[in-house]
Amino acid sequence: MFQGNPFDMSIRHQRGLWVLLIASILIIFAPRFFLFLQNDESAGKLILLPVEEKPRWDTSKKFKRWNSTYKRRKWSSPTKSFKKPTKPFNPNELTQEEWMRFGLSEKQALIVLQIAKRGIHSNDELQKIKFIPKKTFDNIKDFTQYPTLDKEDSKKPALASSNAPIVVNANEASEEELMKIKGLGPFYARQIIKYQQQLGGFVRKDQLLEVWKMTPEIYAQIQSQITCEITSIRKLSINHASAEELQAHPYLNWNQANSIVKMRMQKGGFKSIEEIRESVIIDQETFEKVRPYLSL
Repeated sequence: MFQGNPFDMSIRHQRGLWVLLIASILIIFAPRFFLFLQNDESAGKLILLPVEEKPRWDTSKKFKRWNSTYKRRKWSSPTKSFKKPTKPFNPNELTQEEWMRFGLSEKQALIVLQIAKRGIHSNDELQKIKFIPKKTFDNIKDFTQYPTLDKEDSKKPALASSNAPIVVNANEASEEELMKIKGLGPFYARQIIKYQQQLGGFVRKDQLLEVWKMTPEIYAQIQSQITCEITSIRKLSINHASAEELQAHPYLNWNQANSIVKMRMQKGGFKSIEEIRESVIIDQETFEKVRPYLSL
């Protein structure tokens, strides 16, 4: 017969009872807990809208609003103001401000003033100035007045200084003198002087075609107004000049200059300029071009 306290259990039995109790609680309340979580998630979905349905920034509406504002805005017109003169005038006597009042830009007005210094004698000449817009010409053509010659002067032959072209010696002319040549601006005047100094002087007029940026069209326009009178040509001594000095001449490259110096050392000096033709890298064309600039 069993004796003792019926609730007196061993530690192992107590642990098993607690495990059974916890497992029972989990089995009972777990479905309810998961159901609660599902309801909470579904409730959240009803509150929060997807990004696609309600974006934070409605860019299309913002662009339409900006575009409509841009179209309504009044922008200042970039068109020039072309004003008509109120009284007759001589185009040769207008100031820069007056030309700008007729619609020219500041730069255009300066160029037209430079042209006016040489004289504008008719509306045909005025219309040919490409820096004067057609609208400006149409506005002022009926108001222009040009100085006329007296009857006695009209019977006299034109002065040579007014009709005959200026002839300038390219070997002695300054930049200002070269700019007096019709068709020659400050850029080409500087380039002609620069090349003349590099050469040591022009010996032929067609050497102007070797000037940097010189075109056959410009050369054809100025060749009757320019000469190359040989007063003094700066020459290089082939018996004394260094390779660097010879190579600085436009007609000789480094190999040719160095070849001349080496030949001079081998020969103990040149006795004639023609001896440099013995170099295989100095052809006849180069020799003929550089010959006037060499000395012993």
